[in-house]
Amino acid sequence: MQNQAIKQTSRRQTPGPSFEIVSRRTSGPLVSIAQVQGHLRLLRAFHNLRVIVEECKDRRIPAFAAQMDKESRWIWFITLAIDRFERWVKSLQFVPLEKFISKHFPPIDVWMVWHAYLLNPCWYEEDCERLLILQQLRLLNTSVVASINIGKLVKNQPSASRMATWHKQTGSFFDPFDAMEELTHKQMECPRCRTRVFVPFVNDNGTGYSEQQFSAMCPLPGCRLKITKGNLAVAKFVRDLTELEDGGQNYMAGSLFFGNGKRDPRRAKEVKDQLTQSSQFCRKSRGSSDQRIARLDWENEIKENVGYSWPVLKDAITVALRDQPEATRTKILSAYEDDSPFSINLISAVLRQGIFTKRIDELGWLIPGTFKEGDKLQLLEHALLRYHCFLDLTAASPNLMAVPTLDIDLIWHSHQLMGGRYGVDCDIYIGRRVDHPLATEESILSTALDDTCRAWQSRFHIPYMQCGCPAPDESVFEKFIRIFRQYTGTRTRLRASLHPDHLPATHPSLHNAVLDPDRGAFGSFGKPAHPQRDEKDLIRLSRPLGVRKKRSKKTDPGVSQQGEEGFVEEKMTMSGEPVPLSPAPPYVGYHGSDIRFMHAI
Repeated sequence: MQNQAIKQTSRRQTPGPSFEIVSRRTSGPLVSIAQVQGHLRLLRAFHNLRVIVEECKDRRIPAFAAQMDKESRWIWFITLAIDRFERWVKSLQFVPLEKFISKHFPPIDVWMVWHAYLLNPCWYEEDCERLLILQQLRLLNTSVVASINIGKLVKNQPSASRMATWHKQTGSFFDPFDAMEELTHKQMECPRCRTRVFVPFVNDNGTGYSEQQFSAMCPLPGCRLKITKGNLAVAKFVRDLTELEDGGQNYMAGSLFFGNGKRDPRRAKEVKDQLTQSSQFCRKSRGSSDQRIARLDWENEIKENVGYSWPVLKDAITVALRDQPEATRTKILSAYEDDSPFSINLISAVLRQGIFTKRIDELGWLIPGTFKEGDKLQLLEHALLRYHCFLDLTAASPNLMAVPTLDIDLIWHSHQLMGGRYGVDCDIYIGRRVDHPLATEESILSTALDDTCRAWQSRFHIPYMQCGCPAPDESVFEKFIRIFRQYTGTRTRLRASLHPDHLPATHPSLHNAVLDPDRGAFGSFGKPAHPQRDEKDLIRLSRPLGVRKKRSKKTDPGVSQQGEEGFVEEKMTMSGEPVPLSPAPPYVGYHGSDIRFMHAI
């Protein structure tokens, strides 16, 4: 204990590097190397879990699941994990950090879902504020989540008390493979009569809950409604719309944050009022004096008016919100396309994070011991530096939709896993939430990537991507500035060269791309200069589940060898005092290994 205290004191006396984000200076890195290493261990655990499921490497996987193709089997597994996540958050109670870790921290499959949820920070924060089932998780976000050593938790075996607490709270076994035997049915409520219905996750005719053609019949003789994902989505929207104003924050999903990350409760209330006062959704008759019964009558009235049809409801919402920006309408509609209590499609979120994990694995960054010491540790140090540059660029360019590279995205994900602390850091240093969108249209993402490359080059005077991919064409003005600097001998700031193994990680992170099928694979981005094995996954996610087709894997040209041509720009002083330098801020006190300094014109 004494040695541990000494180590902790030592860490306090030697703080990490200090960075300036526009005009504010951090007291140290917003993310530590240890946290990134822990995150990599967590990603390795997720990757191994996926391999076990997809390759059927556990004998506890049921026979019917073993007969599925590996993609369907993985989606089925994720569906079970989301059901377990929902049970967990409903039973969660606020406890101190030590007790939370020893008794209440969830198993790996549930943590995988929570991880994907946290990586959509604006949706996650809004849901924690809106949804009653997430109130206990909301309390844990700042005081507990930011303090979790996820890498250590991944390595430790769950204690008997932790497994017993889980079983008591959720009614399922702790180990996800043990739980498969009992997790056969999904509990839901009939959208019309509210009868409790238990439907199979998978059945012989392909209409199980986890399958694309889901449908079930309400068992109540007087109802017999055919339950689908569409009319369950209708019930979800109507439930949120008619929620009683009892002093709580009863916003509609997707209305609290602007596209630029600014939180605006007044606008969210305006959206809710606009919907409830519209001719499509206003209460036609007051009916009962009992608020609960009156609300149920109002719900039934709306659902009957739209015929329990999601397309009809979608048109009614569009008309009611015609005065709102199209982006606002689209965002709100996207939150109500399924029956999940959560505002994002968690299946899609987990699948897209799986693409990112696969790319990190292909870089060799998930191999145990890769970043323990030596020159490979420099990769994470420089990635950390580039992430703070990324935040600086985002703060300096409020209208820029900055697209991260793989290395920056890894650090960004690690920061978002801190829950409430990520939001606080964004408010302090950026002035708004920097969102991490689940899915972005290819054309928008392509333009944003070009804008990011140009903005980075302009601010830091070095290329953003050094993976061999072509940079966007220079404008006439940009070319003039570059030639002017060469002619006048303008010196850039000090640079530190990237480790050669770092260069492929400066490829853009595209796991949130929604590809345009008319353009072909990566049409707007062009062909990458190194193998891009996530191409098939992105194409698959860009199509509806029901029209997925098998395609042959394409191989792109090999990695271009850039040698020492890639650099991360850096300004530092050994005294720890920032040195003013325009237009870009200094990055102070950074002691990466094997740093070389050079002047360039």
